[in-house]
Amino acid sequence: MGTFESKGAMRRTAPPEASVMNGTEGKYSKLKALQALIGSLFSGKSDAGESLGNEENKTFWKKQKSKIQYSIYKVLLVTLYLVYGCYRYCQYEWNKMKIRMLNIIYNPSNTPQLIRQDVTKLEKIPKRLAAILEMKSESHVGGGSQGLMNDGSEIVCWTVSAGIKHLVLYDYDGVLKKNVQDFRKDIRNKLSKYFGTSHIPKYAVRIPHLNKIYFNDKDSSSTENHKVAIEISLLSNRDGRETIVDLTRTMADLCASKELKLGDITMSLVDKELVHLVGPEPDLLLYFGPCLDLQGFPPWHIRLTELHWEEDNHDVIYSVFIRGLQKYATCKINVGK
Repeated sequence: MGTFESKGAMRRTAPPEASVMNGTEGKYSKLKALQALIGSLFSGKSDAGESLGNEENKTFWKKQKSKIQYSIYKVLLVTLYLVYGCYRYCQYEWNKMKIRMLNIIYNPSNTPQLIRQDVTKLEKIPKRLAAILEMKSESHVGGGSQGLMNDGSEIVCWTVSAGIKHLVLYDYDGVLKKNVQDFRKDIRNKLSKYFGTSHIPKYAVRIPHLNKIYFNDKDSSSTENHKVAIEISLLSNRDGRETIVDLTRTMADLCASKELKLGDITMSLVDKELVHLVGPEPDLLLYFGPCLDLQGFPPWHIRLTELHWEEDNHDVIYSVFIRGLQKYATCKINVGK
């Protein structure tokens, strides 16, 4: 019995599970499974890390690219600004130097004969001259209303000396209109310096909006027939678009009341009324400023007007006046049908 049992025990084999667990093949297979599991976990994390890193790199380079573009644009803008600033500075200095040279060349020295000599060289001169004046601040030299009246009286003397019989002086706020009595005195004092106290030319100051005329020192109520060397019309912003609006409203009221037929309103009628209210169109318009600014000058009255100004000029000077006359003498006006 003992022998049979020992032989049976020797023939008994272990369970499959135990043999797998105890054998080398089982050990390798489980190790491979564990390595595969760990590898799959780490490979997933590495892929996610790589994708996240790629996105961060893309964002970083985008930011760097935008910063580089901003820097380039900023450098270009600053460079352009500096180049334009240098160009404008050189242009300004050149214009100021040119104006100083012109003031030396054209210096009337309060002498009508010198002005007449400059004008006689021209082929033609305007019959009607207009000038836009701007009142400077009180803090500036020649500023305020007194400075404006002094500039206006100076232009009157130049115009009389040049032989032009009609002058239009325009200032936006109508300061010359409001101070017409003082302006008349300034004109008389300035003319006395040019022509002498005993040979002061006769002049008339006209305010179209108020329908008043002042002859020399006499009152506007005088109805005598005066012969004057120059007629000075004072205009302001009130004589521009507002006059056209008032004329349109008046014509509309006349049509509504059947005092005027609609067919009677023509361009010639409007032109005639505006000439009566404001005055004829000037041949030459001078502006004593750095760049052209009409400042509300009556638009109806500059359709064929020649315009002249000097760049970077801020003063009422004779060189602008005479160069404007020279420009008008060489211009050719073609009126279309």
